[in-house]
Amino acid sequence: MEKPTQMEVEIKVPVRDLEEMKKRIIQSGGVLKRERHFESNSLYDYSDRSLSASGCLLRIRELPEGALLTFKGKVVAHEKFKVRPEAETMCSDKQGIKTILHSLGFRPFFKYQKYREEYVINDTLVCVDELPFGFFLEIEGEEDKIEGVTEILSLDKSTFSKKSYASLYAEICRQEGKPFQDIIFEKQNGS
Repeated sequence: MEKPTQMEVEIKVPVRDLEEMKKRIIQSGGVLKRERHFESNSLYDYSDRSLSASGCLLRIRELPEGALLTFKGKVVAHEKFKVRPEAETMCSDKQGIKTILHSLGFRPFFKYQKYREEYVINDTLVCVDELPFGFFLEIEGEEDKIEGVTEILSLDKSTFSKKSYASLYAEICRQEGKPFQDIIFEKQNGS
């Protein structure tokens, strides 16, 4: 019997002062779920980009312990949050999963890197993300719990975004008149 589709519900929030935000998370009852770690993400598609054109996403997230393979379906219209079907599985063999996707006709077309630290507040995942172009919270969970966490953390609702990191970065590139390219650190900062 097939497992029902899991729906991902999330928002992103830009952060100005990373250390102040981490203090606020801990003071609000945030429990560290996963310490700061480096993630390298590659998006895959067919050569004609038909998967992306249909509103779907196929990603390999390389982590210290392996590769997380993720498929995300089309975004579902929602007033406040980014909502879409999601299926994930962890693979211990990073090269093996890349070879499988390549054998099926998928090719990497975009890469983005980040450092992530994960907390849990009221059964809601609060990720503190550091990207080459800024700091963000990604808050994921049930709708009412996400709203509760944003209130607990006193976040400004006018700054909430349903966009992907690639879309946020593309906006910055347009504003600054620079070409859009992979989002990668010049050199990995281990601090």
